[in-house]
Amino acid sequence: MALPFLLGVAVGAGAVVAYKNKDKILSKTNETFGKSKDLASEAKKSMDATVDCIKDRMQQTEEKEEKEEVLKDEQTTSQKVSQ
Repeated sequence: MALPFLLGVAVGAGAVVAYKNKDKILSKTNETFGKSKDLASEAKKSMDATVDCIKDRMQQTEEKEEKEEVLKDEQTTSQKVSQ
């Protein structure tokens, strides 16, 4: 029976403590959000760099395959002409 009363007292005491330390809580919250923002920004830069690297490699691979295809076509053409 006394459990709801005790829980109410505990929640009320927590609210009073939080209100008294609201400046500390606010500064810690701002600090944490600032760090999170910096971390997210660094992660985004890293991911963008990785995506650019992958795109460059894919483009190089495609160019290489196109050159190989052109060489094969030239070889088959020259073989047909020589026959």
